[in-house]
Amino acid sequence: MRTLALLPLARIAGLLALCSPGAVAGAAERVGVYDSRVVAYACFNTPENLAATRARVTEAKAAQERGETDRARSLERQIKADQKRVHLQVFSTAPVPEALAQLAPRLEVVRRETGVSRVVSKWDDDALRNVPAADRIDITDALVRDLPLNDKQRATMRELATKKPLPLWLAKLVTLFGGL
Repeated sequence: MRTLALLPLARIAGLLALCSPGAVAGAAERVGVYDSRVVAYACFNTPENLAATRARVTEAKAAQERGETDRARSLERQIKADQKRVHLQVFSTAPVPEALAQLAPRLEVVRRETGVSRVVSKWDDDALRNVPAADRIDITDALVRDLPLNDKQRATMRELATKKPLPLWLAKLVTLFGGL
């Protein structure tokens, strides 16, 4: 008897699920796209990140002066790896998970303000393959707008946005031979 009473409720719940946003056939998904190079550059150049980089370099030099060769080498490897990662992100299309983590609170605000369901790097062709251009909303400026950057850094970001990135495979190859 109770099973029969729940059956109409189950049908109603099923119909409501079909009518939920995004479930209706043909409903457009709004996707926020960002220029990962600009986001990486902006995040790297925040005062906090620059201070952390300077502190790591200072610590490596101090460890070398104290005769802590292993510690100095470890820090130098870390510094070089960070530099390589940032170069691949800024000059090519490498993913920027550290920058997105740094921007997480701002990202949630931008999602609410723009009504996007997800965010994707504008260079991620696979993720954007089935998203029409009309359903893509560029959120790059909104993501980095409130970061404490100077006018020169903002000008560099605008210029960077006008340039085509190096293909990631080529950037990795160049980096392998000491470039970038």
